[in-house]
Amino acid sequence: MPQVINLKGTHYEQGVQEGKLLAKEIQVNCDFVRKSLEEKKINKSKYADFLAQNAAFMKENQNDLYSEMEGIAKGSGISWQEILELNIPAYFMSSSFTQECSQLLVRGKATADGHTYIIKNRDLSWRLDQALIHREYPNGLKVTESSGMGTLTYPGAGINSYGLAASTTGSWPKSIKPDLSLASKTSIFINIRLILDQCKTAKEAVEYVKSSPRMNGINLLIADSNDAFAVEVTKDEIDVQAAGDDGILFRTNHYMSEKFSPLNDKNYASTFYRAERIKELTEKIAGKFRFQDLFKIMSDHENGINSICRHPQGDIKTSTISTTLVSIEDKEVWLTPGNPCEHIQQSSL
Repeated sequence: MPQVINLKGTHYEQGVQEGKLLAKEIQVNCDFVRKSLEEKKINKSKYADFLAQNAAFMKENQNDLYSEMEGIAKGSGISWQEILELNIPAYFMSSSFTQECSQLLVRGKATADGHTYIIKNRDLSWRLDQALIHREYPNGLKVTESSGMGTLTYPGAGINSYGLAASTTGSWPKSIKPDLSLASKTSIFINIRLILDQCKTAKEAVEYVKSSPRMNGINLLIADSNDAFAVEVTKDEIDVQAAGDDGILFRTNHYMSEKFSPLNDKNYASTFYRAERIKELTEKIAGKFRFQDLFKIMSDHENGINSICRHPQGDIKTSTISTTLVSIEDKEVWLTPGNPCEHIQQSSL
């Protein structure tokens, strides 16, 4: 399975290239989504109508991504409907698609070299084959992102050639029900692919998020070499936390701001355990962070089923399916295609 994919050209041309290179892997991702939706026994006609409405929104408002999806369908030979099902992530609003991720940013005084790093564990209860996608556009822009093969709408993390980086973790309290009637008017949630395609600085990206229509909330870490922010988003509002003097920001799957924390699901133990453990570990290393320390944190197994590095246990099916590290000053992205504890081996004297 290829893990680094190089694409070049227009969005449509890149879609065709990705479809040809990854047809088998994209089909696996499509099949898993379709199988899981069938097991959930959703109303097929209502779901298809929702997809059609949201696809129409994308065609009108995000036409580049829409044409790229057309290219993926063309290049892979996979049906348009399957590509839509994979790329319009309405399935994240179903309890059968658990997403439990952790993200950490360190910069400035926090790091040994003064550089800025973002690292993210992508934790899912279902299979999504991933790769590093390196994109070069006709206007000279370059973007590298970690993303599910064949998916354009929810990269895990990435950076563009301006040195702007971003990552996300879901934050969808049960107390907030998504308004499905907005399918024709909004994205399911903020897509950092659009941020990296359209913004040059972290401050510009924050303004982009503020003005972006969305159906659900999300947590973002956004940074360049000058600024870094943790951005908490609901359907209607936004809270922005700038990195302090300690140079550390992190988010899991709940809100940490005073503004939004009352919305959190108090019984959702995993997100709180992971956040507290990240806080504990970062306090021990503050001022001395190196590349390897970030992977050590993301490989941590303290708290069992509620650990940062997730492994299925009993009825808990969630697993860390990748770790992405972005080095902003170096403009590099690193990916482990699975649990970091299994894909990065270390020995010391």
